[in-house]
Order: sequence, then C-alpha cells, then structure tokens
Amino acid sequence: MAIDKRTVTFTSEGVQCEGDLYLPAGFDERGKAPALVIGHGFTVARTSLVEEGRLFAEAGYVTLAIDYRHFGGSGGEPRGRLWPLQETEDFKAAIDWLEIQPGVDPDNIGIWGTSFGGGVVTHVAAHDIRVRACVAQAPILDGDFWIRSLNRESDYLSIRKYLRDARRERAVGGGDPVFPMMVPADDGFVPMPADPAMIEDVTSWYAKTGDMLMHSASEITIESFERLMEFDATYTARKIAPRAYCIVQLTGHDVYHPNEPIQTAYRAAGEPKRLVSLRMDQLDCYKPGYREQTIGAAAAFFDEYLK
Repeated sequence: MAIDKRTVTFTSEGVQCEGDLYLPAGFDERGKAPALVIGHGFTVARTSLVEEGRLFAEAGYVTLAIDYRHFGGSGGEPRGRLWPLQETEDFKAAIDWLEIQPGVDPDNIGIWGTSFGGGVVTHVAAHDIRVRACVAQAPILDGDFWIRSLNRESDYLSIRKYLRDARRERAVGGGDPVFPMMVPADDGFVPMPADPAMIEDVTSWYAKTGDMLMHSASEITIESFERLMEFDATYTARKIAPRAYCIVQLTGHDVYHPNEPIQTAYRAAGEPKRLVSLRMDQLDCYKPGYREQTIGAAAAFFDEYLK
C-alpha cells in the first residue's frame, strides 16, 4: 500500500500554519500509531522534506512536516521573519494538532529537525514533556557561535554593530528591512559568507539532477539575525532527560554546522542519549543514498523509544 500524503493546517499563536501529513501504509484511525513532527532549517520550506516524510512514514510513523510561520505555505507577516522562539512554538502547536488526530498515540510522539531546525527541536524537547524522543540532525544549536564561526573576528564585530544600528533605525522609523538570501546585499552586509565548497556542491548537483537540494526563502528580515544570534539551545539539552535525545553528526567537510556546540550539547544531555557520527559533507544528508543513512539512524532511535 502507498504512503498517503495530505496537506493540513494548524494554528500557532493565532497564525495559520501549513504542513504535509504522511500516513504509513495500512494506517488505521482506530489504532494508536507513533507520530513525529519534523522541520527543516534556516529559511527552508517543507517542500524540502518530502523524502524525509516518506521515509519516516515507511518506517511506521505518522509524520507531520511543517512550514514555520512567515515561510513556505504558512501565514505570517512580514515574510521572511525568522524568530527562533516563534519556531519552537510552531513545533509545539503542531504537536497540539497531531496528538488529537484519530489513530495517533499521544503518548508516543517524537520530533526531528535538521540544521537550524536541530537547534529548534532541542529547545522544544527540553520544555515540552509530550516529546518522548528527539533527533537533531547536524544541528545549529548556538546562533551567535554559528555566525561567529563563519566570520573573522573583525567581520563578526562589524555584524554586531550593523545589527545595533539597524535596531536604532527601526526604533525611529519602524519597519524591518530585508536581507536578500540569493544575491549580495546592496549595503555590503554579509553575515554568512558563502563556502566555496558548498557553492560547487550545489552547482554541480543542480547541473546533474535539476534539484537545488533545498527550497529556501529568497529573503529574511534583518531583525531575524539579531533574534537568531540570541538563540542558544546548547545547554538546554540537559533538560531533556529522562526523555530520549539523539544527535546525528556529519563528520566530513562541514563549516555550517559547528562541531563544538554539538559536542557540548551531547555532554550536557542526560541519559538516554545517542551520538551518531556519519561520514558525509554538509549537504550530503539531503541527497539520495546519504539521506537513507541519516533518516535510517533517526528511525532506529525512534523505534527504540516510541515503539
């Protein structure tokens, strides 16, 4: 029997959000199936989670892949506003919706997030005891550490001053200017310098397959950088136990998912916990062949604690 996929909506703090619900083959509304909420990373829409949703459903999980508010098919103005603590609320609201659906076991719900979404789910798992198991894939756990790791110290300090001045301008004139994700900013603001290896990877993959690997927003509000640099879920991981926590770490060329906060979060987390290290580069986990390894590791962990 085929996987059943349907679009659903749920409300998060008054904003209508959208998600794709993947139902396992043979799903029975009279039963009690384990369920997952999954989310992507920095500005990326759920259209980049189709294969993940399918793989988790094939593993037997009712799976809800969500768009955070202000992105993808979800509501929220202005578009491109990325406030991490709002995204944690979107995850909780998705659990609110999912746990009351016919056929879902509300006592066996897990969450999965990748990249910046890995930091979001770590925070959610620490504060929402409905989460029985959490998997953070290549997580960005500390926003300030992340931006700092991508820049020289002088450039990092310039970013901080730029955001300070932007806040002062908003206080006087209102509004929130946007930062273009795909082209250089007119004013030279570059908080995330491009990695040449990543550019080559994306370019060559697109030439070969016609797939951009991730469907990202074209712009993000400037204030979002201030909010994401305030977000730090590293030590929050200690609050998850005795519920289960797993980090899937990539050990190849990876400049976008800093290793130090990952190791710190894993040490801080209590048992039960697991660190899965897979030899692949920063975008390999979104490619066929590699994706099956990362999702397979996550599904095996969920099997242990949700089934």
